[in-house]
Amino acid sequence: MRCGRDCLKHIAQSYQNAVALIPALACDSMFTPFQMHGHEVRFYPYAPSFHIQMDALERLIPGDGRTALFLYMDYFGNAAIADDELTQLRRKYPNLVFIEDRTHDLLIEKHRAFHPDYTLASLRKWMNIPDGGLLWGMSQKQMIAENAKFSQTRLHAQCMRNQFFLSGDEAIKREYRAIFSHLDELIDNPDPYRMSAYARALAEKADWNAIRLQRQRNAEVLLRALKQNRHIRFVQPASGKSDLYVELLVEKRDEIQRQLSAKRVFCTIIWPLCEEQRRACPWSRYVEEHMLAAPCDQRYDEDDMRYIADEINRVVNEVLGDAQYT
Repeated sequence: MRCGRDCLKHIAQSYQNAVALIPALACDSMFTPFQMHGHEVRFYPYAPSFHIQMDALERLIPGDGRTALFLYMDYFGNAAIADDELTQLRRKYPNLVFIEDRTHDLLIEKHRAFHPDYTLASLRKWMNIPDGGLLWGMSQKQMIAENAKFSQTRLHAQCMRNQFFLSGDEAIKREYRAIFSHLDELIDNPDPYRMSAYARALAEKADWNAIRLQRQRNAEVLLRALKQNRHIRFVQPASGKSDLYVELLVEKRDEIQRQLSAKRVFCTIIWPLCEEQRRACPWSRYVEEHMLAAPCDQRYDEDDMRYIADEINRVVNEVLGDAQYT
C-alpha cells in the first residue's frame, strides 16, 4: 500500500458502523482512517511499562454486538499485550477484529502463537522511499490504483529535505515543509492507494538484513553512550528490540530539541496527541511531552552515532543543569 494510513483505510472500509479501539499513544494517522469511514473511535490506556491496561480496554468493547476493530502494537520492543491475553479476548468477544501494527519492530523476527486478522506496517519508516506500507489480511478487494503524482511529489520533497540537512538553508526547509503539509492534506481522504512501482522496486532490491544489522549497531552505540546520563530515561530496553529510533524521555524536551536542531542533530517528536487521548491515558500524555526519538537508521555509521550521542549529552546536561559530563 502507499502508507500505513492507507492500510488502515483499506481495513476500515471493509466494515460498517464499527467501534475502533485505538491506543491512546498514537498519532492521528492511526485513527482518522476509521473516522473517515464512519466508525466510532475509542482510546484505551497504557501502563508505564507500555502494557495495555486490560480492564480499561475491556470496558470499551461494545456490548451491543457491534464489530470492534482492535488496533494494537508493541512500542519500541516493549510488549503491549501477551498472546494468552489476545487469545482470551478472542474467546470472550467474538465481535473483536484484531489488527496488529508491526511498524516499530518490522525487521525483528517474532514467534507468536496468536495470529491477528490483519497485520500492517509503514515501510517508509525503515528506508528512504517516498511511499510504502504493508498489509496482510483476510480482506480481498478489487485492484487498488497507484497515485504516481503523490509519490513523485513526495520524492521531490525528500530530496529537498536532504539538501537542507547538508546546507542548513532555512528557505529550503520552509519550502519542503510546505510540500509535506500539502501531501498530508492529499492523503487525508477516504481512498487508499497502492505503493508506487518506483518505491516497490527499491524495497524489493533492499538488503533488509544489512539494514537491520546497521540499525542495531547504531542503536547500541547510542544506548551505551547515553546510559550514564542521569537525566535520560530510555523507552527501548536494548538494541535489537526495535531500532526504529532510540527513544529518550527527558525534561524540557522542546528546548533540548531546539538546541540539538541548531547543531543539526534532528530528533523527532512522534506523537502530538488530541485532548481526548490525553484524558484517556496520563502515561500517554507524559510520553507525548517528554519523548525525543534520536536517529539510528542506516544513513549513519557508528562515528555519526558517537557525534550525535556527544551532542545529546552536552545539550541535555546544559539544559538540565550539568554543564560537564564524562
